[in-house]
Amino acid sequence: MQTYIRIGAGVLAVILAIGAYVGIEGISDNDEETATIPPCSIVDALLPVIGEDEMTCYWGMSADILNIPDEAAAADVLVQISWQKNNVWIGIAEAGQSDNCEDKGSYFRCDKDSVTLLAGGPNSGGQLKWSPTPGDYRFVAGGDDSEQLKSFTVAWSFDAGLRWGLAVPLFLLAGCLGVFAAVGLPSRDPEEAEAED
Repeated sequence: MQTYIRIGAGVLAVILAIGAYVGIEGISDNDEETATIPPCSIVDALLPVIGEDEMTCYWGMSADILNIPDEAAAADVLVQISWQKNNVWIGIAEAGQSDNCEDKGSYFRCDKDSVTLLAGGPNSGGQLKWSPTPGDYRFVAGGDDSEQLKSFTVAWSFDAGLRWGLAVPLFLLAGCLGVFAAVGLPSRDPEEAEAED
């Protein structure tokens, strides 16, 4: 019976060791997206003699949702975002913040400061790094006020790997199971067992 248990322990040890190793090695991905900044809108003054035209500018929020799955809670995740266009910026907001914006089909138009940014923003300077927790998020774009629709390319990448705090116990457990599979439990000497009877 112990032989079968040892075989099972050996198989489990290999699975745990491979899982911990793959988890530490992690996964990565990268792609490019188009960010859109809506044009400012201009309202003519009611009294041209004493009034001035009023310009209202906006932030743009992506229609697509970036989902960080619950499994990421056990991993160290780093998202890096960069862009080349001057006088623009990228931020990250929870997906539900789109409720504060107007759906324009391919993007959401948001009043300035109407959404809460979790990372990035006006001072991000062409790139940002973000360590997310599980949830749904959207990209937010902003920049210099303009009456023209502005689009620019954003490159993003992410790396995710198992946290060392979880990987080390898995390796230790795999090692213990491996030793058990190789050595087994110490058996009682038959002569001692007869003497006790």
